[in-house]
Amino acid sequence: MLKELQIQKASLKDFINFPFELYKGSPYYVGELKVDTKHTLTTDPFWQHARRELFVAKRGAKTVGRIAAIVNEDHNNYWKDETGFFGFFECENNKQTAQALVNAAANWLKGQGLKTIRGPLNPSSNHTCGVLINKFNAMPSIMMPYNPPYYDDILQNAGLKKVKDLLAFERTDKDDFSPRMHKIMARILKNPAIKIRQIDLKHFNDEVEIVRKIYNASWANNWGFVPITEAEIQNVAKQLKLIVRPEITCVIEYNGKPAGFAISIPNMNHTLKILNGRLNPLKIIPALLKWKQTNDCRMIMLGVHPDYRGHGIELLLVRSVVVKGVNKGWHKAELSWVLEDNQGIISVMEEAGCYKTKTYRIYEKPL
Repeated sequence: MLKELQIQKASLKDFINFPFELYKGSPYYVGELKVDTKHTLTTDPFWQHARRELFVAKRGAKTVGRIAAIVNEDHNNYWKDETGFFGFFECENNKQTAQALVNAAANWLKGQGLKTIRGPLNPSSNHTCGVLINKFNAMPSIMMPYNPPYYDDILQNAGLKKVKDLLAFERTDKDDFSPRMHKIMARILKNPAIKIRQIDLKHFNDEVEIVRKIYNASWANNWGFVPITEAEIQNVAKQLKLIVRPEITCVIEYNGKPAGFAISIPNMNHTLKILNGRLNPLKIIPALLKWKQTNDCRMIMLGVHPDYRGHGIELLLVRSVVVKGVNKGWHKAELSWVLEDNQGIISVMEEAGCYKTKTYRIYEKPL
């Protein structure tokens, strides 16, 4: 017989530790370093314009679920839709527990004057988000979520409905561009106005600001988008600077002005899997060896400024990263994520020889 379920405000330690208990022994789950999760929940610049409450579900002394309720003021200032968010959702396979967690987050958000709950966002669309709803027998790529197959069922049982799916694509060095893309590239590469270069790590902060401006302009009308602040992108850049590889990045200039960019990073999850949330001295050497062996990556950001669309720059960005990456020994890439109805980018992926693999779901319901 199950012990009585209780929902209570969470201690940071309990909240952070729970996934490692829930997924103990899983060959697929990869937890980030606990110190990084703590940073995301406490000192990330996101909280300069947001606030949250953390909840856990308990059966006796045992934690069996967690959820965060999040108010993102920048989102509501941008979209004017009075939406609140939930994130960091993890739960045992129990509909009662999931319902109680969602109710706790929903009630808190309603008390903040909001009219809709949406998620999971951890804690925003500029971080990890979504529930995996297929391909559960594979590790996630870096900065992408993983969860058991039952999450979709227990969240829908809690009254949440799909509002948007996010798609992940893959490509290997054995895949080829479409004949149409080869023809388009032959034409575009003759355009003297277009210059392709890698990100300059010696002027990294300047490059990051270029990326931020193009990103905010190119994504401005996309569903769920919230402009990323200078402090937020510098925070991300600080985390990524040590692992960025120039050959799998690309900036395109048109008549000398930055027009688009693509950034890929090595798939650190192979290393994080070994570390299991902590920088254990006994695991440092095996983790470093795995890091050196990593030959797959994830394209995490791509954007073309609206002023320069219609010149094939999206295709050129993907081609440049693929060609230079393969030449440097990168054998596989995930390109994620793409909104399910962003047909323009989906077409780019398909022309580039990519194929859809995973789907991640965002849910919402009225409060």
